[in-house]
Amino acid sequence: MKAEDYTIRKIEKGIVIDHIVRGKALLIARLLGLEHLAEECGDRIALALNCDSPTMGKKDIIKVENWTLTQPQLNYVALISPLATVSTISGYKVIEKREVEIPDRIDGLVVCPDRYCITNHEEVPCKFDVIRKEPITLRCHYCETEFYGKLIQFK
Repeated sequence: MKAEDYTIRKIEKGIVIDHIVRGKALLIARLLGLEHLAEECGDRIALALNCDSPTMGKKDIIKVENWTLTQPQLNYVALISPLATVSTISGYKVIEKREVEIPDRIDGLVVCPDRYCITNHEEVPCKFDVIRKEPITLRCHYCETEFYGKLIQFK
């Protein structure tokens, strides 16, 4: 069998997260809690890594049956892979396709890298303003520390 003979079956209802930056699908799956979802419901979850893409060279894809994304979950996807698209599937057809958007404010998803920040010592919810979207740069609402890229740590 040739590599192009392997396919991921269509899903009747659910979501497809496409155009994920190569190598980031596993991080997104972990942050979305897909391993727990698979254990609880038994619905099909497919992760495709290093898929050929005419526009990206290589990309990752996630398909999840019988599931939708909340806004905080969409924010995770946007922070990790800003060019990703999310398609809603019903009756084996795409009924909606949209690009993810990095919000202007991030609440509760990211940890402040300043070890002296109050959010790292008290039960104060983390809040960050998005200062720049390319490259993504965040500023802590409390200590005003700015950080970007690999310094962004998810909860």
